Amino acid sequence: MVNVPKTHPLHDLATAFVFRLHQVRDVGAGKPFHSNRYWFPGGQGYAAKFLHDKENSVKWESDVLTRPEDVQQVFKDSDRHIKAVNNSSGYLLGQLLGKYVGLVSQNEWKRAREVSEVAFVRSTVPKYLEIIQKRTVHHFKTLEAGENLANGLIDPAADLKMLPFWIIADVLYGSLSKEMENTLAKLAPLREGIFRKVMQGDGLSRFNWSRFLPTKTNKSFESFKEQRNGFNKDALARAVYVGSCPPVVDLYNAVASGTISQDHLLHTLDEILFANLSVTLGAISWNLVFLAANPEHQCYILDETQPPTYPCISESSRLRPLAAFSVPQAIPTDRVINGYLFPAGTNFIVDAYALNQRNQFWGKHGLEYRPERHLSLSPVKSRYQFQRFGFGPRQCMGSLTL
Repeated sequence: MVNVPKTHPLHDLATAFVFRLHQVRDVGAGKPFHSNRYWFPGGQGYAAKFLHDKENSVKWESDVLTRPEDVQQVFKDSDRHIKAVNNSSGYLLGQLLGKYVGLVSQNEWKRAREVSEVAFVRSTVPKYLEIIQKRTVHHFKTLEAGENLANGLIDPAADLKMLPFWIIADVLYGSLSKEMENTLAKLAPLREGIFRKVMQGDGLSRFNWSRFLPTKTNKSFESFKEQRNGFNKDALARAVYVGSCPPVVDLYNAVASGTISQDHLLHTLDEILFANLSVTLGAISWNLVFLAANPEHQCYILDETQPPTYPCISESSRLRPLAAFSVPQAIPTDRVINGYLFPAGTNFIVDAYALNQRNQFWGKHGLEYRPERHLSLSPVKSRYQFQRFGFGPRQCMGSLTL
């Protein structure tokens, strides 16, 4: 770990350098924009943005995007934005995910997106319903054999953690052998341990030179990378052998044609399967928690004459977003936001808690679980009021499935 005392002058030097490099001033009086102090070596870091996000959502209100009108002004050309290199999270994150479709920009993003999105467009998703149903039935039969579900109890996070993982694996790779499933099951905790180091944010793994050190993290990563790459090649070979064409085949074909690189492929598969595990788990588990706490709203699930689940899913996503803060991304041109002139290249972050909950658009009951609010809410009306899949021309591929 790189632990620099808070009184160390390195923090002051780093702050002065960043403020000098990125000068933002009021367009009228010319007053400088107030921003957070830079804590060396990682700024506010992953821990502050993701592990302590709810408390910092309130503390950083003047430093991040919280108003719909500002979000619209910033993200009107989101397809031209430059995503922060390695999500501003350092070397190790870059080795895991630096070239996945969500972290690359402009033409590179367009090429990767064109190849990756085919498997997730709305017209394709119904083909996966049988896969989803089969895997879900199998998963719950396993749970029923245990004590909790047999006694009418379920732990949404622990009991459902691997269900979306296996569904996504079935979609990406097609039918896997038992041996390959065992390999994938062993990879998951190894990947979790590595990403835990990324989340700490202030360790040696932030720096490129750390790859030369004989650290436990580096050894774990090399082991994971070797096994992950081998698994993907085996999955491709199996799909070709049985004559199926799951997304992994199309992605490898795109590498062969030069459309995307090997890193684009491996990092995108990693993100969809491993990094998105927390996203899908959060979406599923919080729905169950809210429905259990608010049984009067279970009618949206049980009444087949009503639009079935989307009000509950949308409301759960609104109240419990994956994290408070979005991936940093830079505007391609100068623009005035809330009276300040921000130069091209300035990174912006959206605060989902401020937008989804404290935003006056949601009224005085914005912190309450009320799925019915989404029945009369048009996508156009809520476009910049609700952080879920992003904003503007560039949004998460997950939005394509709805």
